[in-house]
Amino acid sequence: MTSTAPEAPRPHRARSVALLTGVSALSAISPLIALPLITRAAGPTGFAEIAIGQALGTLAATLITFGWAVRGPVEAARSSHPSRVFRASIVVRGANSIVILPVIALVAAMASHADDHALAIVSALAFSLQGLSLSWYAVGVGRPLLALVFDAVPRIVLNLAGAVIALATGIPLLYPVILLAGTFAAFALATWLIGLRERFAIGEALRDARSAYRGGWRTALAAGLLTFSETAPLSTLGVAASPAAIGFAPFDRVLKYGYIGVYMITSSFQGWVSSATEAAGIRRMRRAVGIHGLLALAFGAGFALVAPSATPVVLGPGFEITPLTALFGGIALAAMTLATALGMCVVLPSGRDGAYLASVCVAAVLIVPAVLIGAGVGGVAGAAAGVATVQLSALLALSVAALPTLRGR
Repeated sequence: MTSTAPEAPRPHRARSVALLTGVSALSAISPLIALPLITRAAGPTGFAEIAIGQALGTLAATLITFGWAVRGPVEAARSSHPSRVFRASIVVRGANSIVILPVIALVAAMASHADDHALAIVSALAFSLQGLSLSWYAVGVGRPLLALVFDAVPRIVLNLAGAVIALATGIPLLYPVILLAGTFAAFALATWLIGLRERFAIGEALRDARSAYRGGWRTALAAGLLTFSETAPLSTLGVAASPAAIGFAPFDRVLKYGYIGVYMITSSFQGWVSSATEAAGIRRMRRAVGIHGLLALAFGAGFALVAPSATPVVLGPGFEITPLTALFGGIALAAMTLATALGMCVVLPSGRDGAYLASVCVAAVLIVPAVLIGAGVGGVAGAAAGVATVQLSALLALSVAALPTLRGR
């Protein structure tokens, strides 16, 4: 079979960015909608198991994606045949899943504190499949409807359905089971409709996948290290059997939902930034960073001020975040928001993959000792302080990497 003719490029206007941002926001809040139900169905101990599985699954999803969520929008936006880019990603992510899913299940069992480990293992597998999402492709081609139909709506439906059924039956395990099955079904349908219906050469897809492995390893490694630096705190405390692990879990989950929201919003700008060149591209980069600077202030202040009072109301009795812990969380979220914009909207679109990787390594190296030392000195608040310190270090490194491009050099 042969490939189809090149596809007509789609324009990337501010309207597309706004719509994609709205769809991304829906995807981001879907777990939050279900969170109060899950905490009541699982209780503090069961929720800690789900949180450990989600942390590990998020890392596994990044490894499965192999950088497509970061560089994919850029490649799709600049390609004359974006569905060919999507098919290459299918091969890469499918092969990665075969290797990574059994490993992450084993690690989840080691980090779990429960006797049967099932809740942590199935949660890890369910959230790992987020690595099969097509939202990056929708951003690259400027098609918000794709992200809405195959990403945002399934996430909302699956999270709510799983949480309601888990609460009604008193079986928390049903939540990740439903999420796992539904996520895979949505991926399979999207893969068929977008990548496999048209005529294409299998050999071509395999060659494109090999090229993706050779050319994308820096971005993939950077994405994996970045996710590690953001998901390692809770997993590290769990593996180390730290007494702060259970108390840290609600803070970690709320903060991570903030991270997810930031990533989804920032990714919505990638196609818009990458579809412009030279001076126009630099202007779009500056605008994206400026918008994220405002978002960083809003998100950071919101987390610090609202989290202490809102967390026990939303999650239920027994789940608390102290004002000091929330302050550190707000600092971490603000720093992460601006750093993400610098990396995804400036450093990577300018082709400086090596600089991006070097910047991300800073956080990956610091996170484990920072959290363990912080927890040892100050418990949950100390661990949160370690997280904030690492995020500020990452922001500094990415600022240095992005500055030459923003200055037009």
